[in-house]
Amino acid sequence: MRPLIARFGTYTAAVAITSIIGLMAIPVVVTQAGDVAWGVIAVAQTLAGLLGVIVSFGWGTTGPAMVAGMPANDRPQMFMESLVSRLYLATVTLPFAILIPFLLTTPEYRGMMIAACCVYLIPFLGGAWYFVGEARPRRLILFDSLPISMGTLAGVVGILLTQEIYVFIACQGVFNIVAVLGTASVIRRSGGTMARPDPSPRAAFGRLPRQLHGVITAATSSLYVGAPLIMVSAFLPAFREVYAMADRFIRYGQIALGPVVQVLQGSIASTDKTVERLRIGRTTLLAPLVGLLGGAGIALVLPWGSALLSNGRIHVGFALSIPIGVVFAGVAVSSIVGLACLIPLGQGRALAVSTVLGASIGLPLIVLAAAFLGPVMVAWSVAISELVVASYQVATVRRVLREGKG
Repeated sequence: MRPLIARFGTYTAAVAITSIIGLMAIPVVVTQAGDVAWGVIAVAQTLAGLLGVIVSFGWGTTGPAMVAGMPANDRPQMFMESLVSRLYLATVTLPFAILIPFLLTTPEYRGMMIAACCVYLIPFLGGAWYFVGEARPRRLILFDSLPISMGTLAGVVGILLTQEIYVFIACQGVFNIVAVLGTASVIRRSGGTMARPDPSPRAAFGRLPRQLHGVITAATSSLYVGAPLIMVSAFLPAFREVYAMADRFIRYGQIALGPVVQVLQGSIASTDKTVERLRIGRTTLLAPLVGLLGGAGIALVLPWGSALLSNGRIHVGFALSIPIGVVFAGVAVSSIVGLACLIPLGQGRALAVSTVLGASIGLPLIVLAAAFLGPVMVAWSVAISELVVASYQVATVRRVLREGKG
């Protein structure tokens, strides 16, 4: 129990570092660069999250369980092979990070969105998922969370000194690169022998089919979570900053939930399958309570929190905060049940099916709502899709446990 509590505390410290500095940056950027510029940055982060699914190609989703389940000496080789594959994928993805902003914003802000999108793609080459899988949260802080957070902090100082948004973006880019290089260096040397992946394109792309379930899950989930802000930016630009602020609260809620999911991913697995299944059953019962409490908290905090973080320039009312809270409740349940329960049960296919189902329902509703109904109905569309995903995953876990499979 004590090691589990210690890991949870360290994971929470990693989240706190990232969240506090990230939250601190919001009012600074809004004040120094304007709420429109901040909204553009927020859209760039969301776009990078969508494109980052291609770069990470499922390793961020299934990677922790893969790492936890393999011998320690084999882990660095697996990571370095994934890094080579992800570098090729980043090269393929980069043109879209340049092209798509031309469709989403005006010429005045295109360069800003392109630069920010490219910068926020860099962490998808990192190894946070690796550190989670090996249950080494201190390395997660030192080589991932801390450098990335220092980049945001340096950007805050830079924009305060220069009032230039590109300084903010550039500082984050430099430290994101430092995080990726530092992570790769320490992992490569940690297996006793130096990991030497095959750098050829054939080998790099040949590893991708094994990640199919993971990338389908990550892609569809990110698509219907990221699509609302993209659609609002395209169809309802006047509401971009308001919806972006609401979206930030979901993101920070997910960050706060991260330590819970990370600890569960590293602690549910057991060589005793009876013990493992008992843990999975208890976790599945706990997940809805976590979602309910988290969703209610976001719905209540968002109206005054949005005004506080934007110095009164952006206000999210209860009409929008309530469906945003429901969205987070669904996200919380699916994060816990999907990543911490379905994967150990060998139900990666069910995880992928659940997100495809959610996307097939949510995406048409999101597009129609953005085009004809407004931002509140966009949020309710996302809420419906998230609840469908969570319900499917919970039902699957219960069925598998009842039938004695996995």
